[in-house]
Amino acid sequence: MNRELFEQSEVNQLNINISGYEGPLDLLLDLSRKQKVDILKISILELAEQYLLFINENMENIKLNADYLIMASFLAFLKSKLLLPEKDEEISELEEDITYRLVHYNAIKVATTELSSLPRQDIDFFTNKFSKEFFISESIVINANLSDLIVSYVTLYNKNNKESLKINEDKLYSVQNGLEWLQKIFNFQYDEWKNIFEFLPKDIYDSRLKKSAAVSILLASLNMVKNGSIQLSQKKNFSDIFVKVGKKNGQ
Repeated sequence: MNRELFEQSEVNQLNINISGYEGPLDLLLDLSRKQKVDILKISILELAEQYLLFINENMENIKLNADYLIMASFLAFLKSKLLLPEKDEEISELEEDITYRLVHYNAIKVATTELSSLPRQDIDFFTNKFSKEFFISESIVINANLSDLIVSYVTLYNKNNKESLKINEDKLYSVQNGLEWLQKIFNFQYDEWKNIFEFLPKDIYDSRLKKSAAVSILLASLNMVKNGSIQLSQKKNFSDIFVKVGKKNGQ
């Protein structure tokens, strides 16, 4: 934990921010680091003096926290023993105990920091939510009928073969053109059947114009059948269409 231990007041007095610590061991660990030596070689006496000084300076801030006061009582007792000319074995054990507790607490804080820095699930990384029975099949299963395939093919074909159809309306043929072409029928005998498309001009090469001419002559033939000028015959669907002079104009 990175924190400021002291705040320099206007009267040059040292104050500690107790609220920033997690407990008395956390405070002791921070104080021990101020000695700038290996934690195993710190001066327990100096550490106790610093701790007691800070507690006295901040009594109002920690009066409700018994943990700090218990540690202060223990360190006051330890300090009194350390100031004696000769130290007994019990005091040495107490020093070692304090040192051990600081080393242990420091190791916990280091481990906690390292754990906190690790990637977190669902924040820094995400895990596979599939069940253990999940497997990848290499077989291809087509869930479609022939109609679906045809529709998909046509859609894909149209998407990849887009072509703008531009027709020059001035070059399209009208019903009047068809009527003019069919006038040639009257040059033949009354009972002579002719393929209706034989009356189309021979110099039409453009496929779109050919279609326009075919539509024109068919519409014109319907008009002429209606008024009795010609007769039409077709034996079956999509077979050739034949035309001859109607009874109205027959001999």
